[in-house]
Amino acid sequence: MASALPASAEVHVKPKGEWDQGGVDVFLEGKGDKLDTSLIGLQIDNTQTKVQSYCVELPTSLKDGHGLKEVAWDKHPNPTTKFKENADKISWILQHTYPLIKAEALGKEVGKDVSEEEAIGATQAAIWHYSDGANLDKGKVKNADVVAVYDYLTGSKNEGVKEQPTPTLTIEPADKTGKTGDLIGPFTVTTTAGEVVLKADLPSGVTLADKDGNTLSSPKEGTLAVKDAGVKAKEFFVKVPEGTPDGKASFSVEANAELTQGRLFVSSNDKLQTQSLIVAFPAKVDLKATGTASWAKGEAPSTPPSTTTEETTPSTTESAPSSTEATPTTTTQPVPAGGSSGETGGLASTGASIFVPLIIGIVLVGGGAGALLVMRRRKSTPQ
Repeated sequence: MASALPASAEVHVKPKGEWDQGGVDVFLEGKGDKLDTSLIGLQIDNTQTKVQSYCVELPTSLKDGHGLKEVAWDKHPNPTTKFKENADKISWILQHTYPLIKAEALGKEVGKDVSEEEAIGATQAAIWHYSDGANLDKGKVKNADVVAVYDYLTGSKNEGVKEQPTPTLTIEPADKTGKTGDLIGPFTVTTTAGEVVLKADLPSGVTLADKDGNTLSSPKEGTLAVKDAGVKAKEFFVKVPEGTPDGKASFSVEANAELTQGRLFVSSNDKLQTQSLIVAFPAKVDLKATGTASWAKGEAPSTPPSTTTEETTPSTTESAPSSTEATPTTTTQPVPAGGSSGETGGLASTGASIFVPLIIGIVLVGGGAGALLVMRRRKSTPQ
């Protein structure tokens, strides 16, 4: 009986005006005066980490210091937005323009000498075309470089990127229940991080295991299944021996993961509308997600019927759980090898994967009976 919802590590940011990078002004059809554009700087809460983003909502204002939270594409709050139906087109733009692609390379693609400011202005106008149904007013925009980049980003080559970026860190499901004697799971950790630590509070006798019930133990070389470039997934189970008192195990996953381009940020306060933004360039962020596994004894067997001619009623009494509190364990456990892993070599616009092996380990720590699952990336040899 699992919760259908995953536990996702939430990322919160705030606009920071001094981190903005200005672009050229543009005109949009039917919007009157010129609109300024910029690559908007965001600060991840409690860090000095910078995130660059573009606007995906007209004409809402953006307030310095007002918080935004990361959400899925279908959670865009504006009921009149075209973002939901065109998010794949915007995602394609982000992968083929500045800052992921240098202005010089973008210029070669369109046959112009494009500056960073022109690239920002043209890109923002192209995104507004898809998020708000707005068109660049080419009669008022006298900059041929901007028009060329805009036409490229909104042209026939833009076939969209259907799959939205994977969340940076999730445990799925967030909680699950079972019976003593069961393998409770699977719990799947998915992350863009190069290293993940799983801390678990385990009662005595309860262990982490693979799908076959084998206890995870000493570090061992292996690989993880890759769903997309740089994204890894790992399954584990909570193994509860017969006779274990009713109880619960809680665990948390911590990682320094990549916040990829295409992630959507909207107002943290549902009652306070602000400009919605989309990540334009990847950034690293410290994250944490939590989950739980709980169990109880199954129904006790009925008393066998008597061999006499009198009928007897089967007993329905259940075994009472022990009142003794479980003692944490401090045993070291092995980790099996997984599937295949991936890492992107740089920020190529194609999104191609380069698979590399990972080192995986799991160790229990004393005092709080915690298990640590560490997945470290080895450097791949260039092909």
